[in-house]
Amino acid sequence: MGTERGTPGGPPGASMDGPVTLQGTIEVVTFTSTETLYSVLRVRPEDGQELPSDGLFRPARITAVGRAPGPEVGQRVRITGRWEEHPNHGKQFSFDSLEPLAPADTEGLVAYLSSPTFKGIGPTIAQRIVDRLGEEALDAIREDPSCLKGIRGLKEETASALARALESSLGAHKTLAWLRSLGLGPGQSARIHTALGDKTEEKIKEDPYQLARIVEGVGFATADRIALGMDFSEDDPRRLAAGLLHTLRRSADSGHTYLAEPALLDESATVLGLDDCGPALRGELAALRSSEAVVIEGENEEGRRVYLPHLSASERGLARQLSELLSVNAKSLATADQLSAAEASSGLELHPDQRSAVLGLLAEPVGLLTGGPGVGKTTIIRLVVDLAMEAGAKVALASPTGRAAKRLAEATGHEASTIHRLLGWDPHKRGFQHDHESPLEADLVVVDEISMLDVVLAYHLCQAIGPSTRLVLVGDPDQLPSVGPGNVLSDLLDSGVVPVHRLTEIFRQAAGSLIVHNAHRVLAGELPVLPKAGDRSRDFYFFPAEDPEACADLLVDVVTKRIPETFGHDWMEDVQVLAPIYKGDCGVDVLNARLREAHGVGGMQLERGDKVWRVGDRVIQTRNDYEKEVFNGDLGRIIEVDAKDGLVVRFPERDAGYALGELSDLSPAYAITVHRSQGGEYPVVVMPMVTQHHVMLQRNLLYTAITRARTLVVVVGSRRAMERAISNTEQAERTSYLRERLRARGATPRG
Repeated sequence: MGTERGTPGGPPGASMDGPVTLQGTIEVVTFTSTETLYSVLRVRPEDGQELPSDGLFRPARITAVGRAPGPEVGQRVRITGRWEEHPNHGKQFSFDSLEPLAPADTEGLVAYLSSPTFKGIGPTIAQRIVDRLGEEALDAIREDPSCLKGIRGLKEETASALARALESSLGAHKTLAWLRSLGLGPGQSARIHTALGDKTEEKIKEDPYQLARIVEGVGFATADRIALGMDFSEDDPRRLAAGLLHTLRRSADSGHTYLAEPALLDESATVLGLDDCGPALRGELAALRSSEAVVIEGENEEGRRVYLPHLSASERGLARQLSELLSVNAKSLATADQLSAAEASSGLELHPDQRSAVLGLLAEPVGLLTGGPGVGKTTIIRLVVDLAMEAGAKVALASPTGRAAKRLAEATGHEASTIHRLLGWDPHKRGFQHDHESPLEADLVVVDEISMLDVVLAYHLCQAIGPSTRLVLVGDPDQLPSVGPGNVLSDLLDSGVVPVHRLTEIFRQAAGSLIVHNAHRVLAGELPVLPKAGDRSRDFYFFPAEDPEACADLLVDVVTKRIPETFGHDWMEDVQVLAPIYKGDCGVDVLNARLREAHGVGGMQLERGDKVWRVGDRVIQTRNDYEKEVFNGDLGRIIEVDAKDGLVVRFPERDAGYALGELSDLSPAYAITVHRSQGGEYPVVVMPMVTQHHVMLQRNLLYTAITRARTLVVVVGSRRAMERAISNTEQAERTSYLRERLRARGATPRG
């Protein structure tokens, strides 16, 4: 499979001329997307128009690419755009607008009406329609569909369908043209039209701010610009309400489950650019509460807590469910003698804290196991699972990501899945199959890497744990917090309600590892220990480079040459670059481009806007897709590219197909951010650190990156930047009320 001339992707080449308007008839619809409206058309130009040629002949057909709602074979159109020289597809016409025109003559009109676009109308009936209504037949039908009555052979339902199709086609084109006149891009216009339908213009004029609520890719700033352009006042109640909701959503994106009311009002006023609007904002906040668009709860020292409804429900529900589980009297699944026998058969000699952790986790309805690298968490999990299964318990293992689930399966020797897959997403009811009414059929559920667990997913998980099922949670509190809102692991630890088993003793098998040793040194605020010059037997190295560009040059050399030559790793399979930020010479974006170039992947490819996708590319999923069972942070590799259908990515658990309109869910993954690496483990981690990264240089970020590596860590960059990261223990505080809710429910502290 490969690309063809005129296949989807959008021409990235430079414009050859200024804007041009052409007229012609669509003869072939090579591709069209009902979601994005992106279309590839073969158009026969009308005579008398200037067209590019190779000096010998003018093309009988041109390839036209752009966005158009429902392009139809036989449709006469006026397209405006420019000629482009595409690097793979050659010369083609990239149009910004497509306007349907009436056929130029009765012969064209008959051909159009008898095209496959209008079912049930062949050439004979089309001719009868034209004979009755003349060259203005299309306008006549749109104005008064009853004009079709009495035409021999034309069924009533066919006539009604024809009238609806003509009206819808004209309306869609007019709507798109109107949306473009608002300064919206073609992709945004297509999404808006798909979301709002035939009454798009009417709905937007009534309330432009609904765009930010219901259309993905359209934010508050865009909706606000449109509204103000329509002469909405700056203190319009709809604008104030939209500003409040935007501020709450933005806070959730930053990890908060709620905002205190004074902070919400202040931040919203800043977003809106208004002074002295407190009373009006409070009034709109009350209205949002009445309409259940927000939830306002009790008061702490900062004021009342304001939540988005799903975050309030998740936080309250999680506290309630955990408290109910903790109140269950559980019978231990193993005795001390049985643990001793398991130790002997496995050749283990556990530390007293480890023995206590195993027995405690097997006796408690809910237990939490924490600790850093090298302290034996994996060993404890394996023993807990083995002893539970020996007792006849049915065990389910899960982690937030596919990568973490794969690690858990390898560590225990038993099948593990993502939490989403464990709970069973049902696309029809838009929810999980397992909940409080249909709990998981398991006696013990073990969930690893819970530092990644946000409050919403944690709530759905605990909702599916029945009263007779035990829950073991495992995580490292020093890792970066979850991408989604909430502070689940930290709140559980601080609540004093959940039994906690902390492991601190480093296993002697791990004591010789500089990865483990340096991870703990970083946590203690100390610089890593580095090998002596020339020592190639260790697993942690530092390559100095102060200048960001020089650092990037060195990193590419280290990844693609030095590591493969010195340590024998296939860099495309084993090495993952983790960068603190996206921008800059040592950011994810630049490093992805440079490493991809170094890889030299070529051949079958697909272009979409300014992005190119090729077979062999490493990619990462950027949002949860429940239907595909692929989730934010999952890594894969492109194995197929098809010009019309999109591409196929191979993930650890499955292959997933991506239509052209879904490619925005993927990003290149030769380099990823440290945040995106959470839950993953890679044979080799290479991390750039330069002072240019200063906004993200934090201790827990460096610690997280180091602990993602299994056999080798290489830091490339500035010693000063590393020192800054280690000394910076500041983290953005997340607002969460889970800890207080757990304490307030009165569960008896245990463990």
